[in-house]
Order: sequence, then structure tokens, then C-alpha cells
Amino acid sequence: MIKASIIGAIVGFVYVMSLTLLSPFCTLCFTPLLGLGAGYLAAQLDRPTSQNRSVYRSGIAGGITGVSVTVGQLLATVVNAILVTNFEQLPALMQDVGLSEFAAIDNAQYWQTTVIGNSVCGGFNLLLITGLGAVGGLLWFQRHQPADE
Repeated sequence: MIKASIIGAIVGFVYVMSLTLLSPFCTLCFTPLLGLGAGYLAAQLDRPTSQNRSVYRSGIAGGITGVSVTVGQLLATVVNAILVTNFEQLPALMQDVGLSEFAAIDNAQYWQTTVIGNSVCGGFNLLLITGLGAVGGLLWFQRHQPADE
């Protein structure tokens, strides 16, 4: 469980940091695979003998991975907001791209929107990764169920 948690946490942190630095929007596209993968890997490495133990330990691995993803997303959101609000050519760039209605966004409004939006998405990601980690452990157990049961 510990190995799977560390692997999932590193992969999730790097993925979410890189994606959130590019765009401060939700990162929901990869989280189902990350949660299932962390849970399945935890069960594969631990080889639990009961279904309850498999689901429980895989859910913990998914939860640890989810916390890492949430922390990475929030850190990248703050870095993104700092870069965007301190970029003086942003209004001219947005007008060149054709987004002139967004060029007059207030810095405080941008901070509030990105931090609140990413906090909500981070909380949802945490719950989704934890739940799907448990599902990954259940899938592993159903596939590799010990012969004595």
C-alpha cells in the first residue's frame, strides 16, 4: 500500500502541477485512471486475502494519492494566479486573441475565481480518487481471488 501510495502521489502531483500551470481549470480527465491505478497497484503489491481488506487498503492508497493531487492542484493554482496577475501584457494579448471582454478582469476577482474553483475541483478529485482507489482494489480482488475462498 505504501509503495502504491507513493507512486500514485508522485504521478498525480506531477500531472496536476503541469496541467494546472497551463490552465487553472479542473483536472478531472485523468483522475479516474489515477484512482483506479493506485487502488489496483496497492492490491497487487499487498496481495490481500479478503475483499474487505483489499478495498480498505486500496481506498487508503487512493486517498493518499488524492491528497497529493489536491495539494499539487492548489499550489499550481496559486503559481498560475501569480503569473497571470503579474503579466502586464495580458490585456493586450487577450484582445489580440479575441477575448477582449475578459481583458478587464480585476486581479482580486481572478484570484477569487481560480482559488475557489480549483478548491472545489480539488475536493471533488480527492473524493473521486479515493473512491475509485477502493474500486481498483475490488477489481483486483475479483480478478485474483485466492483459491481457498
